[in-house]
Amino acid sequence: MNQRTILDILSGQKSGVGYSMLRAALSLARVPYSATMRARRWAYGRGLLPSHQAPGAVPVISIGNITTGGSGKTPMVEWLCAKLVESGRNPAILIRGYKDAGRGSDEAMLLEKSLGQSVPVIVGADRVASARRCVEMNVDTLVLDDGFQHLRLRRDMDIVLIDATNPFGLGKCLPRGLLRENVGTLKHAHAIVVTRSDAIDRPSLDGLLEHLKTLSPSAILCTAVHRPTGVVAAGRGEPVDALVGKKVFAFCGLGNPHGFFHTLRRLGCNVVEAVALDDHAQYDSQLLERLCSYARQVNADAMVTTAKDAVKIEFSNRMPPMFVLEVKMDIVTGSDELLAAALSAGGD
Repeated sequence: MNQRTILDILSGQKSGVGYSMLRAALSLARVPYSATMRARRWAYGRGLLPSHQAPGAVPVISIGNITTGGSGKTPMVEWLCAKLVESGRNPAILIRGYKDAGRGSDEAMLLEKSLGQSVPVIVGADRVASARRCVEMNVDTLVLDDGFQHLRLRRDMDIVLIDATNPFGLGKCLPRGLLRENVGTLKHAHAIVVTRSDAIDRPSLDGLLEHLKTLSPSAILCTAVHRPTGVVAAGRGEPVDALVGKKVFAFCGLGNPHGFFHTLRRLGCNVVEAVALDDHAQYDSQLLERLCSYARQVNADAMVTTAKDAVKIEFSNRMPPMFVLEVKMDIVTGSDELLAAALSAGGD
């Protein structure tokens, strides 16, 4: 069962007695899951479960979310680390990593490509162990990717991302909805960044911001957009308007693929077909052959994918023209306050 089908079932788009019974069963399963997550956070908060400080009391800044699916964590990590470097800091990134067979973590490869060797990227499910690996490095800040629920490593600042297009994961915890934790946990956030804030209308955005203020009154509240910065074709960088007006076959394996498709349409692309693969999809030769065949069938001028997907694809001359859309996180409001808080994290 693919990601799109699961979302259609959870949202109620799939109707019928069988799907209704499945949703009822998932609602029952949600109760113990939600209770377990609340108990887990409570136990860590009271020291009943052990948490660990980073070696040398190096400040830890977590970037996470409260839902499954993509809210922009990787571009947010890139934005923060670039700003820290500009400010004279030496950050390292601790990332769990989802490995593509034989190639490593797609997020790690993308971050290493965008930030260069000046920012170490430490991959490992045990982020406490990853933090200890940084002892011998000239590191003064640890950026914890996808860390809001990773409570074993103490953090000095929690930045939580909220996707404006689906802010609260259908309003229900897993497995009935997409919430990893109850929305009440946002009270622990030091900063909340509403991503894809340009994908909803202004009244809806204002209503969301007001609701977030009630959930986390003391948090810094920011808005952000995924800003296209250029495209890469045949290894050459081109301006972003190189895609405008083209008939494109778009594909990606992201937590929120429709955000990518929305960005392409806003650019002025004619998206003749959009294929959403599972998150962290592995691009073997069979899958690539099928995608290229689909693109030819719809007479697309070009295929377009994301930079995160592109690091896992072996391009060849046998493919139709392939474009990689490069996107950066742009903090539209609250960026100065957010950066100031990050720079002071861990201070006395």
